[in-house]
Amino acid sequence: MDVSSLSLASLSSANTEDFRLSETGASPVWSPRIKPVQNNPPKNKSEILKPLNSKVGDLDITSRIMTIIQGYGQNEENSSGDAWLGRFKFEARVRKAVDHNTPILLVLPAFPWKSVNKVEKVLGALPDLGEVLALGRLNNLCEDIEQIYEPGARVTITSDGLVYNDLLGIPDEEVYEYGAALRRIPAEKEYVNIDFIRIMNLLGLTDQISMTKEEYLQTVGGVRETLVERFLDPTFIATDAIEEDRDINLTYCGYLKFLAKDLKYSPVTAGVIGKNEYRRAVKRVAQDMIIRGKAFAAAIDWALPDHVRLSIHRSTGLNKLSFPLVPQINHFSMTPWHCCIAVTAKGEFRTAHKTALVDTHDLVEHEGRPSYFRDRSSPAEILD
Repeated sequence: MDVSSLSLASLSSANTEDFRLSETGASPVWSPRIKPVQNNPPKNKSEILKPLNSKVGDLDITSRIMTIIQGYGQNEENSSGDAWLGRFKFEARVRKAVDHNTPILLVLPAFPWKSVNKVEKVLGALPDLGEVLALGRLNNLCEDIEQIYEPGARVTITSDGLVYNDLLGIPDEEVYEYGAALRRIPAEKEYVNIDFIRIMNLLGLTDQISMTKEEYLQTVGGVRETLVERFLDPTFIATDAIEEDRDINLTYCGYLKFLAKDLKYSPVTAGVIGKNEYRRAVKRVAQDMIIRGKAFAAAIDWALPDHVRLSIHRSTGLNKLSFPLVPQINHFSMTPWHCCIAVTAKGEFRTAHKTALVDTHDLVEHEGRPSYFRDRSSPAEILD
């Protein structure tokens, strides 16, 4: 069960500046947003002329920023005992931003589309309360950094929807509609530190930022081919990588788990007969996703070399920071596009598949669409 201590009444009346999830990822908390406290004014002219960030100050503020970022993560245990194996790698990127007094940049490849299994797992094809909570937590990270570092931070979301959707039988139109609805959430909730970049922009195939559905669909052609041709290492063999690379193995196991449910309702397996053939289809799609994901990761590193890399997958933390979007107390959180949100009588958030909730919880709508489940003993407020 999730461990949020936010009450439904609080959430109903809260504005986005007051809705925060803790930086540790363990206990979402309700507290007013505290503005950064200004340092004591300089006592003499030499202090006024001193650079904004001295060398000692740079190292100190960089370390504090890294600790905030790390506090939001949840990496796998490792033999070295380090909580984040990749901290030193990404610390250099944060220090570079501090040296130039510019925002700390982070990137998260995620938010592809809602699961193809809309019978058992999710409420529909469009974002719901899960995405609102997820984007809110990303924005909270940036706000926490801003409390100690005035330029603040920004998270860029680059959707991986077009990287994988054809492998699961999800139409390009559905990817666009989910993404368009997702982009409206930060504006509506005033999550001012969230940016988006589409894969076609990431690859340099277009410089058009705002796209209609028609323009988007016209640009889709060749995206996946370009991605693999330009960024996949020709020596990369997925089966070997799955055996030899722990991070890739963790991602692959995660793919197997969700694909076992997803592909039951996908046109990709429409002609599959028998359990063994179905298992082979699941493994084949998972391996293809590993290949595309390897190329996508390389494209992100190429296009956004100064960004701290976040991930929604379990990992050792060597090349990214695993970032649970809706933290849970006993396990790494399911992503909002693979589950529903249940709000308990205590105002806690729990992630679960639709079939685990539909008989024991009430469905709550928001603006005419299903948004989340609520314990039948919960108060009747709606989360706005």
